[in-house]
Amino acid sequence: MYKNYHFTAVLTLGLMIAPLASLAEANQIDYVSRPVYNHNGGIIGSTRGVEDVISRQWLPEGYQVLDMQEGDVNGDGVADTVYLIGHKQADSSSYVDSMKLIVENGADHRRTDIVLDKISGYQAKLLLRDFTGDKMVDALVTAASGGSGGWYYNQVVALGETPFILFDEKDNNESLVSGQFLDGFKVEINGGAGSGITMDVHNRTADYLRLGLYNEEGKLKKQTKLMVTPFGKLEPVDMNHDGIYELKGIQRISGAYNADGLAHVETVLSYTGRSWEIKVVNLCINLHS
Repeated sequence: MYKNYHFTAVLTLGLMIAPLASLAEANQIDYVSRPVYNHNGGIIGSTRGVEDVISRQWLPEGYQVLDMQEGDVNGDGVADTVYLIGHKQADSSSYVDSMKLIVENGADHRRTDIVLDKISGYQAKLLLRDFTGDKMVDALVTAASGGSGGWYYNQVVALGETPFILFDEKDNNESLVSGQFLDGFKVEINGGAGSGITMDVHNRTADYLRLGLYNEEGKLKKQTKLMVTPFGKLEPVDMNHDGIYELKGIQRISGAYNADGLAHVETVLSYTGRSWEIKVVNLCINLHS
């Protein structure tokens, strides 16, 4: 899916940051999300109080409004209203599934339902931003999985006349790096195009011996790969301040078990019209973990 990329290591106080992208100058950009204005001067993606619409009669039985935002989804210059709704499993639980987007046309108030496939969880949120550059907002929906890994379900939907998915589960699970344990209490983390770094993990010797990963001489007992999680919560960032947003997300790299955190990968993705391409990738390693 993503093009090849390289990374090199740079040592800082307590933190090693390895830029993986070839665009070194882009790594210095301050990621600031700025408001985008529609033709009427209103802020695209502005939020109204959800409590005003909880009692909407059009809500399907068992559903509730999780979030709501306004933005121009069809390019007519009129702000439309987008609702994120979901079905609660139980009154005592905050877990929500069967999520949908309801798009209410600002001009004629007609509503369109968009079913969100394979997204459920906790603390579901909706953001409206233009990710494609067509001057119309798209929907970014995020929901926490609730697991110990801290990862999220993320989905981006184009909301035009014919809605379609821009970013789905496959994109969310895409691994930009891989890695494995090596003899001598070391791990190797590989990026694209054959680039990679080696880390010394002697500070975890006792733990790895207890788990039977190594023998006393530091010989690896069996080949063991590192674990790379799906993206955590994705955030929209406008790197060029041109009103076209990118996606920034973090993936954790763990060793022998999920809590054995070794590093994380911070990635910025840009939509090119057909696919998402890497704009910036950093590998960050805590040397004192």
